[in-house]
Amino acid sequence: MSSEFQQKKLGYFFRILDLNSNGSLQMDDFTEMVEKVRVRLDYEPGSKEHTRITNKAVKLFNSLVKDIKPFNFNQVTEEEWIGFFMKKVILSGDEDTLDDYKELIFNFMFDFFDQNRDGFISKKEYEDFYDIFGIDRAFSDKAFSLLDKTQSYKLSRYDLMNAVEEFLASDDTTVPGNWIFGNWESEPHTVL
Repeated sequence: MSSEFQQKKLGYFFRILDLNSNGSLQMDDFTEMVEKVRVRLDYEPGSKEHTRITNKAVKLFNSLVKDIKPFNFNQVTEEEWIGFFMKKVILSGDEDTLDDYKELIFNFMFDFFDQNRDGFISKKEYEDFYDIFGIDRAFSDKAFSLLDKTQSYKLSRYDLMNAVEEFLASDDTTVPGNWIFGNWESEPHTVL
């Protein structure tokens, strides 16, 4: 059965990725993400780091378009996004598809924000993530604390992988992964 809670989380995540807030995901949103990260992390245009994050963003967008098969070519609406994730990823019972999307989203996030490439996301790196995506930073402390179950003041690959899976698959409102992208009941892009 479809969970209204899961649909709300998916809609919230969609609006995070829809950086220009035009109601659809397009390559422009992903190139804007890359540019924000490049500027925030002071990567030189065309550098190895810049190329790496560009490739990750393009891969994520192309995977979404290929799998969702939107009505308008290269433009995914929020309705198409939610419908795809609910039907094909969450409710299908296909663990391989869930694992594929969990990996895709996780790798996208982790590679963007593990700035020093140490295999962990520090609190500062996590706050940068919130700033770049226009997520209200007031929620980053709560989210980081909930996800940092070992109280190590850093998030491991395992911590974030579990959080992404909880965010995507759980209809339990109390799991920590619901907070990975901030307060799913708020609207992104209101704090810049």
